[in-house]
Amino acid sequence: MNRSLSSNRKILNILLRKGKRKNTSPRFGYFILYAFLYKYLSDKLKNHLIECIEGNETDLEMFYMTEEGIQDLREWALNDLGYFIESHSAYIDRFISDKFIEDIFSPEFFTILRDNIVFAPNNPAQDYFNRITEILKGEIRFYRFGFDEDLNSFMSNYLFTLSKFDIGEKNFTYAQVYDVIASSRQIRMSTTPEYISNLITSIVKSQKNIIGDAYDPFMKDGSILFKLYGDYPLSRVCGKEDNELYYYYSLIRAFIEDVDFTNISLYEENAIKSMAVDSRLFDVIASKVPNRFNDYSRLALKSQSIEIPHEGKSDFKEALLSNFDMDKLSDDDEALKALKVLEEKYYEIEKKQMVSFTGEYESLSDSEFLFLINMINSLREDGIMLVSLSQNFLFKSSLALLRKFLTYENNYIDAVISLPEELGRSVRPEVIILFRKDKRNDDIVFIDLSKKYGAVPSENAFPGLFKRNLILDDATTDKIIDAINNRRAVDKFSEIVSIRDLMKNDFNLAVSRYVDTYDGEFIRLKDLVNDKKMIDKEMDRLNTKINVLLDDLNIR
Repeated sequence: MNRSLSSNRKILNILLRKGKRKNTSPRFGYFILYAFLYKYLSDKLKNHLIECIEGNETDLEMFYMTEEGIQDLREWALNDLGYFIESHSAYIDRFISDKFIEDIFSPEFFTILRDNIVFAPNNPAQDYFNRITEILKGEIRFYRFGFDEDLNSFMSNYLFTLSKFDIGEKNFTYAQVYDVIASSRQIRMSTTPEYISNLITSIVKSQKNIIGDAYDPFMKDGSILFKLYGDYPLSRVCGKEDNELYYYYSLIRAFIEDVDFTNISLYEENAIKSMAVDSRLFDVIASKVPNRFNDYSRLALKSQSIEIPHEGKSDFKEALLSNFDMDKLSDDDEALKALKVLEEKYYEIEKKQMVSFTGEYESLSDSEFLFLINMINSLREDGIMLVSLSQNFLFKSSLALLRKFLTYENNYIDAVISLPEELGRSVRPEVIILFRKDKRNDDIVFIDLSKKYGAVPSENAFPGLFKRNLILDDATTDKIIDAINNRRAVDKFSEIVSIRDLMKNDFNLAVSRYVDTYDGEFIRLKDLVNDKKMIDKEMDRLNTKINVLLDDLNIR
């Protein structure tokens, strides 16, 4: 990637400098993100329509001057892109050129696209666009700052600069620009670290050649979900996010990433309250679980319940109990016996849903991490789950019973990876845990990256924006994947630990307990005892000699 040739980087640098000179209200993040969407939809459509009319003697503006021309443009746009802007004056470059620079930041900037965009019939993108504009409408309070000329001038100049980005640039893409802005002080979003999302998606790719459905219940900025979407031809992608700004950001990112909205479902919901998505089961669940649950109320944590989705169960019940003509079958003993077997199977399925913890595991219903069980229950039988968690989960005494349930009782945990403290932006380094629904190995792979890892600068790095711009290099990622897939123990890097050994340690999953990364010289306790005995013996000999000398000198 030739950064020196990137015009987007130069414009981004200007925007970041502008942001340093002005303290704006947090709600301006909504305005800036929306401007990115407006710019993208406007330029994408304009570029496409210019290609469509190439060879004609008239330009795009001339086409908009006749009803026949508008009809042609509308047909091309709706068929190819699924949306159309009805008025030429609603394109962002035209809107800005018609305004004085100081007057760009006005209520009209946030309504003109909404009032002129139309979507193809049954295009699900319209629902998500409507949700974006609804959220934006709730944040716009122009009466509070409409008369602040200094602020209006700043924001108008900011939007004018933003409109200069090239959405088609390859050196530093428009999506990368969007990500950098989100992490800047202008938006103040705490995005998922790239080294975590990269490692999670790399492990997924090593485990699954084909994925039908993927789910991120704590979507945040959606980086893990969108990486999976880019790597696999997924039939369905689902995500949940309770924080409005992050949800809003992810919806706009979905447009910028050109996702097929028929295959994606994004919900503004609290996943802890309900992990299930329409009783759907998933091939992969991948997520960075929040280290703190400030955005997920303690009340929600305490009101969790066990959920076990069974896709298609209600259809089976309806077919079994409603679609048969029992009068016609009353004389058919074989058919009645078969129906009885089917009915018993249905009730077995229902019984499996009635889960309650009894005896030793009764207190699990109050666990703050009960949602992990619900996440696993949302997997298909051959599904996998990768989550990034706080290290507290590994050794916190109140979670010992949950760890026992996930290991000894169900054998779900396949690997535990401690991440390098140097790469993280938090005080406590995190871990990534691989769960497998159909796990057969009676052991767990523990991997410690505290000493042996390689890192390289991220391609998304922007100097001065982040304290750390590093991600794990390919060699380290390959080494992690090899240790997991081949159950490989590597000195000072990985260890294979049996469930029996976990029991001896009260199901403590701290990686440092199982992977020895000490580089110094080991001294055996027995050698220390022998050395002490020799030193004590020598001291006794010296004391005796000193006493003899003192007697000879009559000194006492």
